[in-house]
Amino acid sequence: MLKTATIILLTLLSASLSPQFFSSQRVIAIIEDERLIEASGLEESHQNPGYFWTHNDSGGRPMLFLIDTNGQVKMEVKLEGIINRDWEEIVTVREGNTSYIYVAEIGDNRAVYDEVKLIRLEEPKFDKRGSVSIPKEEIAVMQFQYQEGSRDAEAIMYDKRTEEFVLITKREKKSMVYSFPFKESAKTVIKSKGTIPSRNFTAADINEDGEILLKHYDAIYFWSASKKPALERILDWNPINIAYAPEPQGEAMCWYKKNFYTLSEKNEGKPQEMLVFERMK
Repeated sequence: MLKTATIILLTLLSASLSPQFFSSQRVIAIIEDERLIEASGLEESHQNPGYFWTHNDSGGRPMLFLIDTNGQVKMEVKLEGIINRDWEEIVTVREGNTSYIYVAEIGDNRAVYDEVKLIRLEEPKFDKRGSVSIPKEEIAVMQFQYQEGSRDAEAIMYDKRTEEFVLITKREKKSMVYSFPFKESAKTVIKSKGTIPSRNFTAADINEDGEILLKHYDAIYFWSASKKPALERILDWNPINIAYAPEPQGEAMCWYKKNFYTLSEKNEGKPQEMLVFERMK
């Protein structure tokens, strides 16, 4: 307990000494819909501006949920023929006039699975019926393994500059960083590109300007706009600490326009909170 308190204090102190790019966090919405009980990923919707995609953690139904900034579920999307073994992150990627959703089944608390997955589908537009299903034949899956052995991970982003995903592991004292393109495959092996001096990362995102966000339970790190590859910048490890009062099991985060949002997976028996950090300059 003392160690955790010290980490939080040092994080907040470091943030107070850093340039302030964002306002203090504030609650923008409460998630009360019983279908969404362990929000583990958050991402802006390209096809439905002003809305976000989220999903439940391990063992939940293979469903995506479109939510608004009031925390209301507007639509649910079922992925047919897919199992939610341990979904931890969600990414939307524009490719020409099409937008795709990538669901990262990369959680592995005990490091026991032989492979993990990226699941791709074309991003649906809002349907007033409130529920749609995506046929199995319209879903692509990349199964991959880590060359270094099984790993637990919850943070992944897509860098359009290199057209690769950047994945950061969770459990090691020095988190391992990977980069790789999506390739529909039953067996792909990826190799670590290096490590960074922190752990317990739960979410990551990068915006159109190349601004990077990376968070763990006690801190949010920020890199300003750049044309350099995200992998290179993360491995250089020179981020800015964002002032952040840790959420109870905060495992989801994403950009939306110039601001960013987080969503707690659990809130100690209370409804899950969606937070906004607004741009100051």
